[in-house]
Order: sequence, then C-alpha cells, then structure tokens
Amino acid sequence: MRSITLVALLLAAVTVHAQSPTTPPAAPAMSEKNQKYLDAYLDLWEKRMAKVEGLETKVTMTELPADPKSIKSVYTGDAAILKPNFAKLLLKDQANPTNSKKWRHHAADGQFHWEYMYGTKTARVEQLPKEGIKDSTALAILFGMKVADAKKRFDLTIDVDDDKKHNEFYLHISILPKTKEDMQEFKKAELVLWKNNKDPKYADVWMLPARLWFQNTNGDMVTWDFQKMTTQSKLVKADFKAPGFPDKEWKSEWSRQPDPTLSRSVAPPK
Repeated sequence: MRSITLVALLLAAVTVHAQSPTTPPAAPAMSEKNQKYLDAYLDLWEKRMAKVEGLETKVTMTELPADPKSIKSVYTGDAAILKPNFAKLLLKDQANPTNSKKWRHHAADGQFHWEYMYGTKTARVEQLPKEGIKDSTALAILFGMKVADAKKRFDLTIDVDDDKKHNEFYLHISILPKTKEDMQEFKKAELVLWKNNKDPKYADVWMLPARLWFQNTNGDMVTWDFQKMTTQSKLVKADFKAPGFPDKEWKSEWSRQPDPTLSRSVAPPK
C-alpha cells in the first residue's frame, strides 16, 4: 500500500495476498442516464469529502475467505481519522474480544504508523508519507479524491434503476481497478454512500461511506460496515498519540526502512 491511515489501516488489519496483476477486468457498459447520474454524484462526493477534516466511527469488519472450508471472521471496534495523516483503529474478535492476540490495533500519530502485534509483543513501525492520507487506494475510495483522478484509476459504475442499490438512503458504486498498482491491491470493490439529503438526521453522514466491500486478488472478501459515523467530534492531534507498550517485554521494529533523511537505524521506542 502506498500510505497508511484509517482504511489503509483497515486493509493492513487483514491478510492481503497480493498477486501479479493480469489484464484489467472489463467494466459493464453504462447507459447515458447512469453516466449522467454518476458524474453528478461523483462531483457531490468530491465536494463533500473536501470539507471533512476528521471523523469517528464504529466499525464492523467481516472477513470471508475464498476457501469454502474456511470460516467467516467478524471484528468490531472503533476508528478515527484527522487529516492529513492521523488515524487510529482497534478491532477485536467479536466471538472472543478478550483475546488480545487477535486484536487488530493500529495508530498513525502524524509521523509514524504503529501496528501492535500482541501475540509477539512487537510494534511494527513505518514512517508516514508527508502527502498525508490521500495516497491510499482504499482511503481515496472511501474519503474522496479528485473526480478526474478517480476516473483514471478506476472503472466506476452505478445503476439508478436498481432499487436495492439506488434508493432514498443509499447509493452503490461498483469499482474495478485500471492501473497496475491498484490491480495489485484489489480485484473489485463496492462503495455504499449515504444518499439521503432530506432528513436532517442524516445530514452529517450525507455522501459519507456506509459500507465498503473489497475482493482481494486471491479471492478473499472483506466488508467494512460503518455505524454511528460523525464529523462533529472535536478531534485534535493529541487524540492520536500512539499508545505506550503494555509491559517491558515489548519491542519495536521497522516494517519498512524510513527515508534516508530520517537519521535513525532502529525503530522509535515507546
């Protein structure tokens, strides 16, 4: 992945088996009517996301392996982001939340991304990019990007005549990768946005994500459902300080060597 923050952290929270890309999948043909609607929605989405500086949300992550013999896993927890490069995520196994070895815990403190591995008592550390959160494929899909860039990178389609995927409350956008880099990250995806702009109780989540479904290159599927999302929390940088280690047995290590400009040979301690 090209940067790490909220949903990049969500992607990092699952096992992703990247494979060499082949040819891009063929995008379904869209009618002129659907194309006009899509262009209008994308314009609204871009403008809405540009105004969002930070948000908090409850998260339910469901993993469904491609192997039919494997079982479905469900994780629940909390996440938050603050532009340009602050984020935090803690997910626990819904069936056994006290088992810390299965926790998915990440923090982006503005300078570093921390991944806490409770099973080995190790924090894997990566230097964050200066450009912030927008370079992540998943985060760009979720929280907005320039429409022109989105069309270059993805085949986007909608069907406004499908009442299950286009109604008073929701808008489903199907996504296929175009570029080699994005094809290494996912096979296909679907973004569900809140569409209701008439009922005041939905005003804060209008054009924000309700769900993101991803199919990885190996066929595994991951769904993130977002509940109680809000942009009204008064988030500050201090809210994203990476937690200290639970005990003295913990250690830190680089998950990727930092830029040469960072004069440090070992990962930052806690």
